[in-house]
Amino acid sequence: MPDFDGSSVEDDSPRGGEVTQSSLANDELFDDYINDARAFIVDGRLDAEEVEYKLQTGEELARARAAVLDGDSEWPELVKQGLTNKPNDNLTTWRERGVLFKWFESQPDDARKALQALWADDDSPPGKRIGTFVDQVPEDPENPKNFKGAGTRLRLVSVLLMALDAKKYPPFKRTEFDKAYEATGYSEPPHGSDEAGLYEHALTFLDKLVERAPGLGLDRPCNRLEAQSVVWKNETRPDHPPNATSEETARGAPASPESTSLRTLAEELLLDLDFLRRIEALLEDKRQVIFQGPPGTGKTFVARKLAACLAGSPERVRLVQFHPSYAYEDFVQGFRPALDGGSARFTLRDGPLLAMAKRARNRPNAKHFLVIDEINRGNIAKVFGELYFLLEYRDAPMQLQYSNAEFSLPDNLYIIGTMNTADRSIALVDLALRRRFHFVEFHPGKGPVEGLLRRWLDRNAPGMAWVADMVDRANEQLGEDKSEAAIGPSYFMRPGLDDEQVSLIWEHNVLPYVQEQLYGEPDRLAEFDLDRLRGEGGDDDESGDAGGEQAG
Repeated sequence: MPDFDGSSVEDDSPRGGEVTQSSLANDELFDDYINDARAFIVDGRLDAEEVEYKLQTGEELARARAAVLDGDSEWPELVKQGLTNKPNDNLTTWRERGVLFKWFESQPDDARKALQALWADDDSPPGKRIGTFVDQVPEDPENPKNFKGAGTRLRLVSVLLMALDAKKYPPFKRTEFDKAYEATGYSEPPHGSDEAGLYEHALTFLDKLVERAPGLGLDRPCNRLEAQSVVWKNETRPDHPPNATSEETARGAPASPESTSLRTLAEELLLDLDFLRRIEALLEDKRQVIFQGPPGTGKTFVARKLAACLAGSPERVRLVQFHPSYAYEDFVQGFRPALDGGSARFTLRDGPLLAMAKRARNRPNAKHFLVIDEINRGNIAKVFGELYFLLEYRDAPMQLQYSNAEFSLPDNLYIIGTMNTADRSIALVDLALRRRFHFVEFHPGKGPVEGLLRRWLDRNAPGMAWVADMVDRANEQLGEDKSEAAIGPSYFMRPGLDDEQVSLIWEHNVLPYVQEQLYGEPDRLAEFDLDRLRGEGGDDDESGDAGGEQAG
């Protein structure tokens, strides 16, 4: 891990000396943490939802600061406006503000002197400014608890400090930073730290976020305010407990965000909303499901989309594909060759299951998904090993066979597998697997996949509706005994679909597949000639609809 001396961008190092190696975060966890906010960073939501209003708050408080330093009698009102104007009031609570405003009224001269020290036009470090100010703020005589505790006082003072430079001195909430330290493996502030110590420790953490971002291909966060907004966004995401109070929830977070996301996803995928909700309920029951059906029915596509939707971020979804040579050492943990100073040796490496479990355990309030494509193509019992047991009993730790460490699957790690029913290896799936997973069918002749191609064509290629009729006729020709090998709709769900594309897809994708399913019945291949299937529907009208009798 690269050295990090603990100093911040502005050389505001924490109290108590340099940061030691024990206080440094695990770089992999740190990068995962930044990636959790990648979608919010790149699509502009981080700016719109978190950064812009904080910059506005800093500008309004800067005007109050100028009035304090200039001796303008309007300073109390300007401070109040800076703290209470919408949406600035999200940064502090009414109790914290109440203590401050009472102080302004009862002891205006003392309050102004304290603000002058906090906002002094010199090079005083933030710790000194904070300490001087906090020492002078009186307790609320009516309710001393209103301004008690270092974290409570610092929340208000850090917002006031934004008057100097919001990008350099962002707001602080102890709960969010404590969660961020835990998620990244970063050390917590020393026990008993005062407001100055807590804040300077947080600044060093934010500087680490800024330092790591370029290595992930991100140009943001590039200052402390943006890094603080990543923390705030990650720790107040919709996947956190739904009973959080308004003071614990991100500004403007919508009610029932997952329901809204599922509804949007259903419209995008042209699937029934109740179908997606049912899968979500199955996942909550056993934590693992398998999508089974013929090829081309969208199993993997839907699995990845649904996982990203329920996780709240594609960064908390990992895809692996099983195959006959895939082993426990690939999936769970095993020794792998590596070079060390030119010498070959074996190192113990975690596979995707342990890696995702570690990420999930470090973010207990966020859902994480492992999508296993073609799950039936691997030897399931061999690949999972002793962890096969944990699919059913997650609260019972098992000892890993290589590291001898105890391990259990966290409840917030979900598994979605896909299974091709046309693959003859389906016979290898045992009853133990079926007991541990819920199974969801994806079949062209049954809901919700039934009619999917027609819905897609209506939206994207209305002149090509005849393709849906042709595929339906081809599946009827295959017959009931071949229903598990039906032709799926996704072959034809391609942008810019036209007659030429359909011909190419049919000849080079569909017909070879049908030929395999009809092995030993060569005479039947003539039934699947493209022109014949299309002609059986009668003459195509301008809308692309086909009619007429089906061939026997």
